[in-house]
Amino acid sequence: RERTTGYSLSRGGLQAEAQPLVVYTSDQAHSSVEKAALLAGFGRANLRLIAHDEAYALRPAALEAAICQDIRDGRKPCAIVATAGTTICTAFDPIDAIAALARQYHLWLHVDAAMAGAAMILPECRSLWQGIEEADSLVFNAHKWPGAAFDCSLYYVRDPEHLIRVLSTNPSYLQSSADGRVKNLRDWGIPLGRRFRALKLWCLLRAEGVTNLQARLRRDLANAQWLAQQVSSTPLWRVLAPVRLQTVCVRHAPPGLQGQALDRHTLAWVERINRSGAAYLTPAILDGRWMVRVSIGAETTAREHVAALWERMRQEAEQAWPSQAD
Repeated sequence: RERTTGYSLSRGGLQAEAQPLVVYTSDQAHSSVEKAALLAGFGRANLRLIAHDEAYALRPAALEAAICQDIRDGRKPCAIVATAGTTICTAFDPIDAIAALARQYHLWLHVDAAMAGAAMILPECRSLWQGIEEADSLVFNAHKWPGAAFDCSLYYVRDPEHLIRVLSTNPSYLQSSADGRVKNLRDWGIPLGRRFRALKLWCLLRAEGVTNLQARLRRDLANAQWLAQQVSSTPLWRVLAPVRLQTVCVRHAPPGLQGQALDRHTLAWVERINRSGAAYLTPAILDGRWMVRVSIGAETTAREHVAALWERMRQEAEQAWPSQAD
């Protein structure tokens, strides 16, 4: 925002700008993107949700069309939020193509890799975020898949001067003899003080080591692929999105059951599993209909647990179908 406006905070702020600033993101992006845009003063009318392709990734052509339309309408494109691993189905936006547009139109590029960023400790997964070196900022949550104690989020920024120019304050009571010799993170964010979150990540790395973390993530990837194969080979069950990492999106679709009736069936069988305490699955809407997310990532989850879950899923969904049909 401040880079696009030439640091309007030193003048009248965002409200004094003649041209409304616009933020772009995928229609599959996390709800926190919308919340951040609202808190930063952009307004919901200036947040563009860009259509996705068949793999649920942002379509660069649609993004560029939206940027050009806003320019013609007298608005000022400001930032793009790309997602590396969407919440619903771990889709990956094409960061390299999006980065090219960010360079062409002089936009800030932020990459939300909250869940999937951890996978980048695996060399075989790094192609999924090709172009990440072009990002202006990046965040991922070490408290998710890696298993660091909550909360522990990692934030990277290409040029911290943009943060410091906006967030730095230096009243007399905050000055010290260390000023100018160390990085003072109070100038990088909103709070003046912060917890020692880095210690949690340090402890995780010391306790497990990178090799063991990689092995655990590879185990989860293999278990997700195994589950996807079981679902795909079973009549009336469907895998609804590409299984890029450890999340499998599934639906049990009995013949003749459609629309709201299918939604009721889906929500009913997943609720029975969740209430049983045997597992916890997350229902979510994909393409306008409810489905079930199986996210495999707990530290102790092994193949036998995934197999037991699949058996329970079949039991609850398939045994419930006759009553639904009545």
